[in-house]
Amino acid sequence: MIRTLTLSLASALFLAASPATARVERDQDNMRNAAAQGQVIPLNRLVAEVKARPPYNGMTYLGGPQFDARRMIYALKFMDGSQVVIVYVDARTGRIVGRKP
Repeated sequence: MIRTLTLSLASALFLAASPATARVERDQDNMRNAAAQGQVIPLNRLVAEVKARPPYNGMTYLGGPQFDARRMIYALKFMDGSQVVIVYVDARTGRIVGRKP
């Protein structure tokens, strides 16, 4: 009984995580393809450029970028003290187009 319940829970968690995992993989593939075609600034260069600008130069880059292929926007996560800051950057120009918070 417990084994069946454990397997059912494990299966449910796997299935629930699959759409999110697929989205992340698709985002990464879109990001790589766009960089390979010269449509966007390579991520490592873009992160370095953002980190060189105040106020981001004092923040820690957390990784895990997200890429919106339709809008060509990167969402980059930084840590500012104890607060996570998401910086939205135009992948083609490197221009910061938004920030949360």
